[in-house]
Amino acid sequence: MKNDMLRPLLVLILAITLVFSATACEPSLLTETGVPEETKTVTPPETATEVVPPSTSTPSTSTVILISSLEADQFALAQVQSALETLITEAGIKLVIQEWTSFEMMSNVPMVVSVGEDIDVNSLAQNYPEVSFVAVDNSNTVPSVNVSVIGDPMADQRNRAFMAGYLAALISDDYKVAALVPSETNTTDAVLESFVIGVRFFCGICQPKYPPYQSFPQWQTVSVENVAEQYQPIIDGFRNSGVDVLYIQGDLAASSMLTATVDNGINVVSDKRPDIIINNYAGTVLSDPAPALTYLWQEILNGREGLQIPASITLADVDSGLVSEGRYAAFMKMAANLQEGLISVEAVP
Repeated sequence: MKNDMLRPLLVLILAITLVFSATACEPSLLTETGVPEETKTVTPPETATEVVPPSTSTPSTSTVILISSLEADQFALAQVQSALETLITEAGIKLVIQEWTSFEMMSNVPMVVSVGEDIDVNSLAQNYPEVSFVAVDNSNTVPSVNVSVIGDPMADQRNRAFMAGYLAALISDDYKVAALVPSETNTTDAVLESFVIGVRFFCGICQPKYPPYQSFPQWQTVSVENVAEQYQPIIDGFRNSGVDVLYIQGDLAASSMLTATVDNGINVVSDKRPDIIINNYAGTVLSDPAPALTYLWQEILNGREGLQIPASITLADVDSGLVSEGRYAAFMKMAANLQEGLISVEAVP
């Protein structure tokens, strides 16, 4: 009985054993995937990058041209050149100096400045409308769209004569002043008028306190060509009248004339720098275009052209000491008033 009960249990165990054995012997049912391939990153082919070297060329530098005529006033030319050198240094511009007879326009030129009477600035301006022109000491030039003018030779001469008269009266001990002016110019009368106005602007009726009691200011005219033969009697006449300061205008201020004034105890004022300055020479009254040029430079940069600005008056060659610091300051203040148009150098009707 006991054996009958164990038989089914053994059959069950045997069956289970056979099942496990069969499973172990079957080929694997897993799908072989193998070792996963290494993930490949596709690197794009290298492309050559073009390296552009830095440019060694620089933009063309702007150039200002200064042109002068053979007859240009050397003081005015020197003042203009000095002012331009200062202005271009601040602006990073190049300056080229040319003579009018060999003038040649260059590229990248914003401005041309000319000094001298015989330069045809208006024609140049028409040929180069993109360029700004400034004419100095040139009565033949008129302001236009791209042309500005500094001073006027006639007006400048009258201003110098006025200030020479003022200076002569300023340094005279007794208002005994006189003028000697070339007779062959068309400006003789205008120069004498302005000189007299300048004297009287300082001393009124200019009545001397000490003899000889004569009317002052006095004046004489003489031809430049004949001055060598005629100056001595003229100087003697001024000495006999008690003149102590003489204005010698323009080309009359020659060395022989200056020597004669020394011998006669007469101090000299002029508007043209002499070749030799001796101890009786008080100073030279000059037109200075530099301040007007500095002003115009900024105006042109701001787009304002076609202007006409008067030249300033300055005083040079004062090393003899005949003009004290106080009198020099008084002279320069009067010159500033003249520049601002506060004084007329012409007789009022």
